[in-house]
Amino acid sequence: MKKWLLFLLFPLILFAEEKPPIEEGKLLNIGIGVFNIVRNKKALNFQIEYRSDFPFYRNSMLFFRPLIGVMGTDKGSGYIYTGIAFDIFFTERVVFTPSFAPGIYIKGGGMELGFPLEYRSSAELSYRFKNKSRLGGMFYHISNASLGFRNPGTECLVFFYSIPLP
Repeated sequence: MKKWLLFLLFPLILFAEEKPPIEEGKLLNIGIGVFNIVRNKKALNFQIEYRSDFPFYRNSMLFFRPLIGVMGTDKGSGYIYTGIAFDIFFTERVVFTPSFAPGIYIKGGGMELGFPLEYRSSAELSYRFKNKSRLGGMFYHISNASLGFRNPGTECLVFFYSIPLP
């Protein structure tokens, strides 16, 4: 998967320097959705995520930045994570954002994922308003990469609103 992502991003990095770099600020994402969406035992999912304005890399189409967040379900499960988000601006208004975030999963009364250390890989598509707020949807997979005694993994679908911060 890493090779595929590099293959996809390389042309964007190579040819995107013609315009000035993207100016993007801090964001606070607030989302609600479904935890474990592809199986029978679903749960309501709430999450809040902060995305920094610190650019690991930035050009006219790409903006790589750190993120930190927390997710919880109505069954008492939780996930605290930190990682990196890759904003890819298809247009000034349409943004595709894959991200990767390792974190700590707390089972609570919810699903057993097999190990406290879990990895979240996500893809989101959002509409960016003139005030730089965003409205979109995110699909992600949480898995322990077979580090634990079992690795069922889970998928989540979340709809979110991003609030620009000063």
